[in-house]
Amino acid sequence: MDHSSNTLGALRKSLLDSVAPAVDPNDPLASEQLPLVADYLEFLRTRIYRIHERSRFELGEYLQMAEGVLTRLSVTVGAAVGDLPKQVDAARAAREAASTGTTELLEQGATLAAAVSAVVRDETLPEEVRQALGRWVVESSRELLAFQRSWYAPFGFESSRDRLRSVDDFLAGKSCVTAQ
Repeated sequence: MDHSSNTLGALRKSLLDSVAPAVDPNDPLASEQLPLVADYLEFLRTRIYRIHERSRFELGEYLQMAEGVLTRLSVTVGAAVGDLPKQVDAARAAREAASTGTTELLEQGATLAAAVSAVVRDETLPEEVRQALGRWVVESSRELLAFQRSWYAPFGFESSRDRLRSVDDFLAGKSCVTAQ
């Protein structure tokens, strides 16, 4: 049985109950950082068993973005595409395989994001093509950004948390338009 969540909770409690009273109240940096660390431990405790799902979801979003880039490029600009088709195939296979680990999902997502960025910045492409690709990347990033806003909502940076979709909705594949 995995005890990671319980351990993180115990670490947070220890930090607040034992370490916090020993911190010099005249040390503004320590006084500022201590609650941030405690809050992050709590955040991680609530999310630790969802990180694999999150990684698979995010890879799916990067796949959609990369596939859209490929469909928007004509076959005559093959040099600009580089290894993107191979990377898309590898990422798709990793995402679809139940045995793919979290680290590999994260690596595949980072590889795709970097490859898409390289294509969009490729100066051998006509400027109008680069602009169109850039617009596609921005448009296709909306769902990923909305998910990340929901994922990190517990930190309190969102002014209207009630308008965010739940992490569960994203991970379950439920799609809906959110109010902006």
